[in-house]
Amino acid sequence: MIDLLHDCDPGNDDAVAILAALGHPSVNLLAVTTGAGHLAGERTAVNAAITVAAASPRKVPVSAGATGPLLRERLIARILDMDNGLDPVRDDLERIALDERHSVDRIAAEVTSHPGLTIVTTGPLTNLALALRRHPEIADKIGRIVTLSGAWGLGTKSAAAEWNILCDPEAAAIVYDAGIPLTMVPVDASATVPITAALIDRIAGLPGRAAALAAELLASLVTTHRPGVFAPPEMPLHDPCAILVAAAPDIARTVPARVDVETTKGLNYGRTVVDFASRSDRPVNCDVVISFDVAATHKALFQALSALSQLQARL
Repeated sequence: MIDLLHDCDPGNDDAVAILAALGHPSVNLLAVTTGAGHLAGERTAVNAAITVAAASPRKVPVSAGATGPLLRERLIARILDMDNGLDPVRDDLERIALDERHSVDRIAAEVTSHPGLTIVTTGPLTNLALALRRHPEIADKIGRIVTLSGAWGLGTKSAAAEWNILCDPEAAAIVYDAGIPLTMVPVDASATVPITAALIDRIAGLPGRAAALAAELLASLVTTHRPGVFAPPEMPLHDPCAILVAAAPDIARTVPARVDVETTKGLNYGRTVVDFASRSDRPVNCDVVISFDVAATHKALFQALSALSQLQARL
């Protein structure tokens, strides 16, 4: 079992990832920290608090963090489902009280108390970059960072950059260059794991609040999918893939690479430059996921949510 902290910006796929972490038998989720990204910072924190409440009796602290990027202006998500899931304000859903500790301080405290822990990021990397700058001593105590961010090919927010990186390229550059073991889950790889009708139906068939919320979140994500020239035919699972690969690395294939983040303003701002062939003299700094076992990934998600569902059914 791994100790894990999840830094995120819920967002429907982040929320499914939180539920997967709370249910996965190989994960000891210590805390959820949130920042601005998919929605404004105060909304992402509330959404995480709603998600954790749905997982009762499993509970972990939720801390709110950065409300904007280090240097650039804050970006706004362009495609939202304002009728279902957690994109609209959900005052009808129970939430836990937010922890008073800021995300940056919560990250530092958990790393200090649990040396060797894994940090999974599924949003902009602002909180983690700030934690590494304010508490540099924690860098040697982090076992691994698994980050759903970046792309080896085309971007998803701009022509060159993926959303989580483009939201705060300077923070991403700090984290990628920190010398900490890092697994990059690029959108090129996570996009190969679809949210299928069969997956939603199986999860919807589980009892309990957690499964019901997960099914609603997945169905909501499907409605936001916009096909494009190189877009996958079905809505990708994305963020839960990072939790699942942190818990069970064998569901994915990784290769070592050098990854640098472009921080110069212009057309390539926020691009992750992935060098698989060691064409520069810069050392390798990432294990990059290049493919997923889709069936194994779907199975891992279902089993994690099923374990949470069974726990709730016994109450």
